[in-house]
Amino acid sequence: MECRNCGNPVDPRRVALGYDYCTRPECQERCVERVELAAVAVNKASDQFVRAGEVLPDTPSARWGIDPEATDDERGRPTRVAPRPGRRSTTTEKLERTAARLDAELARLYELFCDAELTAAEMRSQQNERIRAFNQLVRGENIRYRRFLRKPV
Repeated sequence: MECRNCGNPVDPRRVALGYDYCTRPECQERCVERVELAAVAVNKASDQFVRAGEVLPDTPSARWGIDPEATDDERGRPTRVAPRPGRRSTTTEKLERTAARLDAELARLYELFCDAELTAAEMRSQQNERIRAFNQLVRGENIRYRRFLRKPV
């Protein structure tokens, strides 16, 4: 078999492994299909690396600034997304905002009950579902103490 890039013969062992190009650096550079990896931070452990498509939205090209129609020569390195100005929210701030949204949603469900759009059982079921989701989010943050979310009396 001949190399698809340069036309030189390809080692039969490489052909048996499914490669159709030789090991010359020019052919390797041109024919190797790059895999985008994403580093996933894990609490109290080293980062894990997975294929970017598994953790990014369906269109990673939009997020990374890659033109899917471009050739390898035109692509180069993906453009970096500029960091957002300002400081990042702390875990406490994020959870407080989520708790406020939960309270608003629970109040909205109660209003639907008062307007006879929901039965008491439906209201209670939906409230419990939202409360469970919030509690799961708090547990997922792996924080040691959750009392900072309690409202002062």
